[in-house]
Amino acid sequence: MLISKADLDRRTKSGFAWWRMLAWLLLLMAAYSGVQHLHFIQQIWGTLQALPAGDDANAASLHGMLAWYAGSLAACFVVIVACAGCILRQTWARPFLRVVALVLCVWSMYRGVASWQQWRALGAADPALLANAQMAELARISLIMSILWAIAIPVLLWLAWQLGQPAVRLQFRARRG
Repeated sequence: MLISKADLDRRTKSGFAWWRMLAWLLLLMAAYSGVQHLHFIQQIWGTLQALPAGDDANAASLHGMLAWYAGSLAACFVVIVACAGCILRQTWARPFLRVVALVLCVWSMYRGVASWQQWRALGAADPALLANAQMAELARISLIMSILWAIAIPVLLWLAWQLGQPAVRLQFRARRG
């Protein structure tokens, strides 16, 4: 397959690309989230080791939490690998990050709805309960998180769309053996 001069110029052009900036941001957020999940895993493991023998109900609950955070840590690793591959403009990483962005979009929809419902439930709670500073803070955090999850949806959809564009596709190269 012959490559035209215009295609070669586009491929070698190293101008600013928003999709690359978003891949960096996604990588940093996944790394931070992975560190947080690793910290939670260590805390749960320490609690699990301190449980008295025969406390099977709490042990089962902690094992479930441990499995959840281990799965989340693995998902963070997948996002980091996909983003790093795209930043390095490896051909295999472009469709991989597109799928990751779409999965994260669905996750953002789910988490956004859950945060919104939590905020509404806290708003419908007894006013005396919301007088508690921690409960008021929880309501505020739930609202902010639902807004942030809602913002993430079009951004992730844009990233998935952008990675499918021919001009972006030309910026990726196959791995050299």
